[in-house]
Amino acid sequence: MKQLTVDDLENLSLGSAILGSGGGGDPAYSLCITKYLMQKYGPINVISIDELKSDDFVVPLSLMGAPLINMERVLSGRELDALLQTLIKTLQRKPTVLMAAEIGGANAFTPLLIAAKWGLPVLDADMIGRAFPELQMSSCYLKNLKATPAVMADCLGNTVVIETIDAASLEKIARSITVAMGSSAAIGFYFMEKTEAERAVIPGTLSYALQLGEIITTARIKGNDPVQACIEHSGATLLCRGTIIDIDQSVKGGFLQGSVTILSEERKIILLYQNEYLLAKSGDAIFASTPDLLALMEENSGTPLCSEALKYGLQVALISLPSPKIWQTPEGLKLVGPRAFGYDFDYQGATV
Repeated sequence: MKQLTVDDLENLSLGSAILGSGGGGDPAYSLCITKYLMQKYGPINVISIDELKSDDFVVPLSLMGAPLINMERVLSGRELDALLQTLIKTLQRKPTVLMAAEIGGANAFTPLLIAAKWGLPVLDADMIGRAFPELQMSSCYLKNLKATPAVMADCLGNTVVIETIDAASLEKIARSITVAMGSSAAIGFYFMEKTEAERAVIPGTLSYALQLGEIITTARIKGNDPVQACIEHSGATLLCRGTIIDIDQSVKGGFLQGSVTILSEERKIILLYQNEYLLAKSGDAIFASTPDLLALMEENSGTPLCSEALKYGLQVALISLPSPKIWQTPEGLKLVGPRAFGYDFDYQGATV
């Protein structure tokens, strides 16, 4: 067991934003709220899979909706309290361990927003190893865990309990509820026992996010290139350095969808996204695609840029990090590869 302190939060913000691949929401506001709560209630215990007890009840938590909405309609603080209280009332069982459903972006902070107040530990793991836009895009789906009952809550404290036949149905129904809740809601799903967590989650992802953030912070302090430091630590591929010259995006069906064009010395690269960055191309040439992580970073500071925070004229670096191995299996690629998002080609590793 280790403790997560206020001093760790900035590194977590940087690292989780890289693993978000543009999605998961900008961590800035969640960082501020988590810092306040930890100063009030104390540090948070982080445990590994090996430290789970036989009677533990693990509750993955996530924010759901269009990230752009969350910049304008911030968390009220009621969502997660209401969610956990409804879960206890419905299942007659209290959570003993919380976990980020996805480690990418603001969602890395979601369990932290309630863990200190409720005095619960957080599991050093998640269900994706990055961020993806749909609920069924999860390691727990590949391991045949039951996604429901699921509990949703909005900023007013309204809650909904959902029971569906499969995770794909949960995605459709929960997405509609999210839109009705203002395109922003909290959700808990894939509640699991110790034995289920041991075989279904991706371990060590909270620690990995902290490591990535520390790499960037250390490079800044030493006056080194934080982008290059991140590449060397993670085994990433540099796709380009250039300037954002065009952004085209809109909120559709509860997602932020669009494209951003980057002009480098060699070419124009178009980066397509659905909350998360999914595809980097120039003309017909594909340079990188899902499930690998595409991270867009401010060139000088190394600050990762979420899809809702893009601005014309920014000097950026685009890198591609290898995805967790589970997504490079035939089953994983069927779920989150290029064809799962409507692209007419098969996955291949990043090229330059």
